[in-house]
Amino acid sequence: MEDRAKIIAFCGIDGCGKSTQLKLTNDYLSKSAKVLVSKINYSPLNKMGDNKCLDIFLKGYSAFKIISYYHDLQNEVSNYDYILCDRHLLCYLAYAYAYGIKHLDIIKKIFFMVKDPDLIFYFDVPVDVALKRISVRSFKDRNENVKTLTLAKDGYEKVMGFFDNTYMIDGTLRTDECLSLVIDKIKCLKK
Repeated sequence: MEDRAKIIAFCGIDGCGKSTQLKLTNDYLSKSAKVLVSKINYSPLNKMGDNKCLDIFLKGYSAFKIISYYHDLQNEVSNYDYILCDRHLLCYLAYAYAYGIKHLDIIKKIFFMVKDPDLIFYFDVPVDVALKRISVRSFKDRNENVKTLTLAKDGYEKVMGFFDNTYMIDGTLRTDECLSLVIDKIKCLKK
């Protein structure tokens, strides 16, 4: 059997702690393994608004970016022990829900070529906690607000069942407690 990287995705609303946990996990794993950190980009959805033609284009462009991302990622699976994904298709679907895109189950089927990660961490936090964490950032996205984050959180709850190997972590735990849970789950992955 060909060696391939274990793909691990870090998901959750903005401000949930996923980037912090991904960095700490990378630091831990890089001591003894070859690790690639990768980030999915679906930011075109952030520009959706009242222009229906533009919105259709942005949805298509976003889908193209996702397909390109996963195509490139598949070319790397034999070069690393672990690939840590900052976000995943799960995140795209949750935020698609937040932006009013319907038929998420069909969209998941359209992306049939996207292999589910070996492990998905979903960091669950209340929206007010996420917003407090976001408030100290130097860069703020116009869509990091109560309405969008609440809808995205609802979206996660709706689409998590589309994916196997999803593990929910209380993102309000201390950073070291979250990391311990992450590392314990990764150790359970069979090499």
